Amino acid sequence: MGLFKTANIVSRADKISNFTVSTAEYGSAVMELLGTTRISGNVIYYDDFTAHEHRETQRSGKGGGVKSTTITYTYTAAVIMGLCEGPIKGIGRVWIDKELYQYPSEKIGMTLYSGTADQQAWPYVVGKHPEKALPYTGLAYMAGVIDLGNNASLPNFNFEVQGKLLDAGDGVDVNPADYIRYILDKVGLQEVEIVGLENYRKYCRESDFLISTPADYTSAKTARDIVNEIASLTNAYMFWSNDRFKIVPRADRPVGEWQPDKQIVYNLTADDFLEQSNGACVTYSRKDSSELYNRFTVEFYNRENAYEKESVSYEDSENIADYGLRQASTTAAHYIYTKKRAVKLAEELARRNKYERNKYTFKLDWSFCRLEPGDLVTLTDANIGLDKQVAMIDGITEDAHGILSVTAISRAAGDYSEALYDVHEVDRPYVDFNAEPG
Repeated sequence: MGLFKTANIVSRADKISNFTVSTAEYGSAVMELLGTTRISGNVIYYDDFTAHEHRETQRSGKGGGVKSTTITYTYTAAVIMGLCEGPIKGIGRVWIDKELYQYPSEKIGMTLYSGTADQQAWPYVVGKHPEKALPYTGLAYMAGVIDLGNNASLPNFNFEVQGKLLDAGDGVDVNPADYIRYILDKVGLQEVEIVGLENYRKYCRESDFLISTPADYTSAKTARDIVNEIASLTNAYMFWSNDRFKIVPRADRPVGEWQPDKQIVYNLTADDFLEQSNGACVTYSRKDSSELYNRFTVEFYNRENAYEKESVSYEDSENIADYGLRQASTTAAHYIYTKKRAVKLAEELARRNKYERNKYTFKLDWSFCRLEPGDLVTLTDANIGLDKQVAMIDGITEDAHGILSVTAISRAAGDYSEALYDVHEVDRPYVDFNAEPG
């Protein structure tokens, strides 16, 4: 027994009693993810917030006469984070605050439940709290007992989710044709045909124009808005025609094995146009030189840079040298996740701005009702100097009397086929109105 009593100094950290969750949102929409993107998830269940005591003892002083004990706490909690509608293919990378891991990894501390129809409840909850155990059928989620460290707040989790329709693209992103077909099927239009879908699918595939659900979709959107946004982004018309949809790529240059439409439908002349209110056959508007932009910027998510939002630009250097820089408004292309595709879109926007400078307006009678957006016609009107100007139908409206008001945009010069329908060289039967009645 020592002559002097050993001194014991205890230092105890404050014990936290509350668990802080910043990623739980009640009533938020469950997104359906097509392709691959990064999402944060939403905490839908947490329980068993537990403090774990840690003691560390050190001796100091002569003969170790002073003993110091430090008591600290770390914390754990059982958490389920909902991701999106299932089933999904899997999880790629996982970001926890500033750390990056590849799933699966023990450091992530969570297990994926892919959202199948026969999905079972998380075994941890079944064993600990069977009355709370839910399978969350059809919901992809991550579940685990999370090490919170010493601050008792949930780290920021972000997951690279490999969603649906990956086989319809390159294994990472989705062909827009299949994306659109899936959306329409989802809202009950499975039996409605989309004319031209295979041609559009080939165009997107040959152009390497593949997409994934935007990472910033935080609220529900209508099927119409989604389809229109994708069609606009991929330079295509999509519209309702009689009892079906039609989709028509607007591109006028071959891409790989895909060929653009070069078929002229009608050669329209003064014999076909109806007089407009100002007495003209064809009126046109031409973009002012100040509206001919020479720099186009596209905003996208860069998958190679942890899905950070970035911008790329395409510039017409010759035009800039002649007229100075004219910047177009930035195009938000959040369906795109590679720099290569974003640059390609910026280039296409520049081409459209250059060659679709003129817009023509004219009226036709109902006999031309077969015309639809995307069809090619030639316009001849000596009054304004048009001589078989190739134009693409951009829009058609019909009034109560069957009169068609048509807008068309100019096309670049090139080799086009002869008109499919010739309404001017038709042999009409001769009627002799002076014949003897007999």
